[in-house]
Amino acid sequence: MSSETKSCENCKNEFVIAPEDFEFYEKIEVPAPAFCPDCRMQRRMSWRNERNLYKRPCDLCQKSIISIYSPDKAYKVYCQTCYHSDNWDPTDYGRDVDLSRPFLEQFRELQLQVPRLYAFVFQNTNSEYTNGAAFNKNCYLIFVSDHNEESMYSHFIMYCQDSADLLDCHECTLCYECISCQKCYQTFFSRDCVNSRNLWFSKNCSNCNDCFGSVNLRNAQYQIFNTQYSKEEYFAKLKEFKLDTTEGLAEAGKLARDFWLKFPVKFMTGIKNQDVTGDSVSNSKNTKNSFNSELLEDCEYINYGNGAKTVYEGHVAVDGCELSYEIVGAIALQNTKFTFCVWHCFDTEYSDMCENSNGLFGCVSLRKKQYCILNKQYSKEEYLELVEKIRAGMLARGEYGGFFPTSCSPFAYNETAAQEYFPLTKPEIEQKGYIWKEPEGRDYKIGGDVHGCANPTGNLACSTAFRVVPKEQEFYDKFSLPIPALCPNCRHAARLAQRNPLKLWHRSCMKEGCSNEFETSYAPDRPEIVYCESCYQQEVL
Repeated sequence: MSSETKSCENCKNEFVIAPEDFEFYEKIEVPAPAFCPDCRMQRRMSWRNERNLYKRPCDLCQKSIISIYSPDKAYKVYCQTCYHSDNWDPTDYGRDVDLSRPFLEQFRELQLQVPRLYAFVFQNTNSEYTNGAAFNKNCYLIFVSDHNEESMYSHFIMYCQDSADLLDCHECTLCYECISCQKCYQTFFSRDCVNSRNLWFSKNCSNCNDCFGSVNLRNAQYQIFNTQYSKEEYFAKLKEFKLDTTEGLAEAGKLARDFWLKFPVKFMTGIKNQDVTGDSVSNSKNTKNSFNSELLEDCEYINYGNGAKTVYEGHVAVDGCELSYEIVGAIALQNTKFTFCVWHCFDTEYSDMCENSNGLFGCVSLRKKQYCILNKQYSKEEYLELVEKIRAGMLARGEYGGFFPTSCSPFAYNETAAQEYFPLTKPEIEQKGYIWKEPEGRDYKIGGDVHGCANPTGNLACSTAFRVVPKEQEFYDKFSLPIPALCPNCRHAARLAQRNPLKLWHRSCMKEGCSNEFETSYAPDRPEIVYCESCYQQEVL
C-alpha cells in the first residue's frame, strides 16, 4: 500500500496519508479522512469548552451551580447529584431512526433534548470553580488538572501544591508562572525545569538550586545568567533586579528570554521515547504527531494523552484508551470512534457524554446501557443489523468517517480550545456557520481588590478586570510579588503563546558538521538554535 496525497475538503490544502495510516483505517473499518490533520484537530477542539465557567441553576433541582454551559444554551443541564440520580432516565428520550434522513441531523435533535452534566469534574473538595478536574482540594480556576491542592489559575497540572499560574506542570510546590516544570519547589517564571528549587527565569535546568536567568544547567547553584557567584554575591545581586516590582519582573523576563536564545534547544521535549515525533512526549513508542502526552504506544495525532494504545486522533485520551479513533475527552475506551466525553465504553460510535456502556450508536448521556441507537434500546441482533444500515446511509451521504461537525458542538466556537489554537474573528466564525458568543456585560468598579487588565481585548477570553482573592494575595505577599497586570485569562494566553505550536516541520541539526534530520515544532524562521538529540546531549550534559 502506498501513500496518497489528498485535498482537504475544509481548507483545500493538500495532505498526505501514509501507508501505515491506511492499515489503521482498514483495521478499524473507517474511510480515510477527508480533512487535513490541522482541520481535524480544530474540529475536535471546537467541542471542548475547557475554561469558560458560568453561574446557572440546575434544571432539575434548581440549585445554583458553576457550569461550562451558559444560561442561554439550548440544553437541559443537571448538577452532579441530579445527573447521576434515578430521578430521570435518558432512554425516555429514545427515538426511532429514519433511514431516509441524515443521521447526524437526527443525532443533533436528540442532543438538544437530553440533559447534560454541568461540567467535567470528579471527587473534588472545595474546588467549585474548575473543569476537566478530579481529586483536587481547595483549588480555584484550574482546568484539565488532577490531584492538586491549594492551587490557582492553572491549566494541565498534576499533583501540585500551593502554586499559581502554571501550565503543564507536575509535582510542583510553591511555584508561580512556570511552564512544563516537574518536581520543582519555589520556582518562578521558569520553564522545562526538573528537580530544582529557588529558580527565577530559568530554562531547562535540572537538579539546580538558587539560579537566575540560567539555561541548560545541571547540578548548579548560585548562578546568574550561567555565571557562578558565591552565596553572598548571588543574593546581593538578586536584589538588584527588583523582583518585587512589575517593572523589575518585566525587565528580568526580557533579559532572560534574550539570554536563552544564545543556547541550543533540543528538537523536541521528551525522554525515554522510541520512534516518536511531536513535542512534550515521554515514555512512548511508535507514536507520531503527538503532543503533551506520555505512555503512548502505536498512536498518532494525540494531544493530552496518557496511557493510550493504538489510538489515532485524540484530544484528552487517557487511562487505557485502546483501538479508538477521533475521540475527545476520552477515558478507558476500546474500539470506540467519533465520541465526545465518553468514558469506560466499548464498541461505541457517534455518541456524546456516555458512561460504562457497550454497543452505542448516536446516543447522549446514557449510563450502564448496551445496544442502543439514538437512546432507544434494541436486542443485540436488531442493533447490529440497524447499525450496518445506518453506516451505509451515512457513507452514501458523506457523513461517516469524521468527528462531529463543529456546527453540532454544545459550545460557541470562541468558548472552546479551538479558539486558543485556531483563533477566528467573529465574521470568520459566522461565515463558517459556527456560533459566536458575545462577551457578557461586566460592571466592574476598579479599586480595592478589583484590578483592570492591562491588555483588555474585549473578547470572551479577556475578563477586562479581575478580583484578587484572599488566598492569592497571601501568595503574593509570601514571596513579595506584585499583583499581576493581566487578568487570569490573559495570563493563561501569554503562557500558551510561549509554547511551540502543535505542528511539525522537517529540519536539520544546526550544529556545524552534523547532518541529522528530524521533525520539530520549531518552525524554520524561529530564532532558536535547534540541535538533534545527540548534539544537544553533548552540549548540555
